[in-house]
Amino acid sequence: MDQNSIIKSYKRISSFYDLTFGQVFKPGQKTVIQKMDCEASDSVLEIGIGTGASFQFYPKDTKVIGVDISPDMLDLARKKIIKNGCENKHISLMNGEQLSFADNTFDKVVAMYVVSVTQNPETLIQEMKRVCKDDGDIYIVNHFSSESDGFLIKMFEKALMPVSKVLGWKPYFPFSEFNSYANLDVQEISKVNLFDYWNIIHAANNK
Repeated sequence: MDQNSIIKSYKRISSFYDLTFGQVFKPGQKTVIQKMDCEASDSVLEIGIGTGASFQFYPKDTKVIGVDISPDMLDLARKKIIKNGCENKHISLMNGEQLSFADNTFDKVVAMYVVSVTQNPETLIQEMKRVCKDDGDIYIVNHFSSESDGFLIKMFEKALMPVSKVLGWKPYFPFSEFNSYANLDVQEISKVNLFDYWNIIHAANNK
């Protein structure tokens, strides 16, 4: 699905996103941010910030910039920032494949539920590495298909096919294929959410 189609899709679902998809994704957001162990001095970039629901899980003093390609989702994120007085949380309309930040800007870069939606995952990962500091950390939350997946996960992948066509993500997304071009220096892979459907990947930056 091209970028304009993705933007239109999220425009259609933005009004009820937090009450539906947002509830499903919340455990993964909370868990990965806990694993990130952010400090007040950290500068964090979150790609695919959506409605800004994850802001609540970051430490108050940690500076976080969230980017997304959907103006409608960012409108909701902006309202959350104003309502909750999030002084160190900022948003920007930006494509994760074409980040406008300088090299080596962020201590930590995270993409939640994004890499199987974006048109060019390889480009996205290269941009994440570029803007992350040389000694920084990269985190990804996404479903990655595996030959070892159980019956429930395979059935869930199949059931999601119609929804994936509407929202543009790839329900079948093998990690081995993804990492053949991502070339991540993986430090840890853990499971989260519905019957361990989603994976949390922590990688050291290796430009």
